[in-house]
Amino acid sequence: MRRSLCISLCAAALVLFPSGASATGPGGWDHLGTGNPSTNRSLNGAVGALHGSGGVLYAGGSFTDAGGVANGDRIAKWNGVAWSALGPGIGNGIVNAIAVAGGIVYAGGTFLDAGGDPKADYLAMWNGTTWSHFCNRIDANNTSAFDGNVRALQVIGNKLHVGGSFLNGAGYSSADGLLTCELGTGAATSLLNFNASGQGVYALAADSNGVLYAGGPFINFDTTANADKVAMYTGTGWTGLGPGVDGVLTGIVRSLATSGTDLYIGTDQIDVNGIAQADHVAKWDGAAWSAVGANTAGTNGWFAGTSATISGLTAIGSNLFAIGTFSNANGNTKADHIAWFDGSDWSPLGSDGATNGPLNASGLVVTTMGGTVFAGGSFTSAGGDNFAWSAASFRFQRPDARIGTSASGPFVGNDVYNATAAGQQKSVSVARGSSRTLYLDIQNDGRVSGRLLLKGTGAASGFTVKYVRGTTNVTSAVLAGTYLTPTLAPGARVGLKLVVTLAASTASSATFKVVASSQPGTPVVDAVKAKVNAT
Repeated sequence: MRRSLCISLCAAALVLFPSGASATGPGGWDHLGTGNPSTNRSLNGAVGALHGSGGVLYAGGSFTDAGGVANGDRIAKWNGVAWSALGPGIGNGIVNAIAVAGGIVYAGGTFLDAGGDPKADYLAMWNGTTWSHFCNRIDANNTSAFDGNVRALQVIGNKLHVGGSFLNGAGYSSADGLLTCELGTGAATSLLNFNASGQGVYALAADSNGVLYAGGPFINFDTTANADKVAMYTGTGWTGLGPGVDGVLTGIVRSLATSGTDLYIGTDQIDVNGIAQADHVAKWDGAAWSAVGANTAGTNGWFAGTSATISGLTAIGSNLFAIGTFSNANGNTKADHIAWFDGSDWSPLGSDGATNGPLNASGLVVTTMGGTVFAGGSFTSAGGDNFAWSAASFRFQRPDARIGTSASGPFVGNDVYNATAAGQQKSVSVARGSSRTLYLDIQNDGRVSGRLLLKGTGAASGFTVKYVRGTTNVTSAVLAGTYLTPTLAPGARVGLKLVVTLAASTASSATFKVVASSQPGTPVVDAVKAKVNAT
């Protein structure tokens, strides 16, 4: 049984991406807009950074065209309908990491002189008007705070933590691969006490307590004996995760994700901490390492094999999404480059519309927002959609509201999804002074279990309505928009009756709309209408 989804989002509010912004391909994936008329490709280069904030998705990479927007160079934003530029974009290099705090967008990568600022090398900030440098040096050197690639960004409180392959960040001899910058002032500090010899930090993450984690190729991070490949900052220094003089990890950690106080790692290693099933993905709960699922036989990891790399992870409750270079994981031909763990088992996330996985080349980054998974990489097709270059989306929460005149159907609106009820309306004629029952069939067409929230319209001139589930009158809850269905597994449905009663004298017709929304807190909706004509 799949576990229900629990979502924790840092944005204060999310806007629903309007229905019809893109068309779902045969494998369940959507392209994000289209580009110039000759190709209609959404992006013309790889995407290696994604960040969702306030209902807006920011993408970074090597592309020089986002949805046909000329200035959509290396970084752009998607509002669910169209791409737009952040000023002139970033004119060279690659954007590897994006963070957003206080309305400011921070970008890290390999670029130089962002916005024409000679000190905006490898890290830059966008204030809504201009690009400029961020993070100030502590010495008299009037240059950038960074001399090499920025790979990861993580905001905790009023601090921006910057990870990468640079040396002596902001002039600190110890800040090799990691530097912390105060938001607002740009004042720099080093969380390292010793020269790290340029081993580099590939990934950063923070748990719900604000604990900072770093991952990469390093050994003995900050001279801590067991801090190999992944390390945790305690507030006064760094420590490894688990016992052992040499740590428990030998393979490069390329990605990190947290859910509550649990940490997930994506690593090149198999058998993490000697656990046969902990291949390439493993979990640290603050006290011990454990596997994340297993292969069908239970004897090995789902990603068993030394060729897999996990370049991106994102966790939501017990659900985990992984992206990388793997193919045919667990022998499943659809398990290519991206997969989903539901708290119990791994599975592919869509397909190419046939027998293979949805992405036709490597995935680099994955994130979620508003009930949707977003993937970025070097692929040129997602879900069989050849417009989905480098970035694509997949709805893992999707209510399907249908309406009919019989409890057994047929129903209008099956597999039609929109908030306006277009193409999802049932019209009936009813004599004045009598009643008519219509039937609502609400199905979970998503990929995770969950409860759906229903809201319906009430009485009209001469018309009264009643909503009934089984023998229970649920009218007041439906009208208030507080009625929750039972937990529905993927494909499961629940039925309600909509009873419309006409007075002896009524208007000629009335329309009643019912909206089903996914839960919790994500505005993925579908709607149906009943039009009742008085006779």
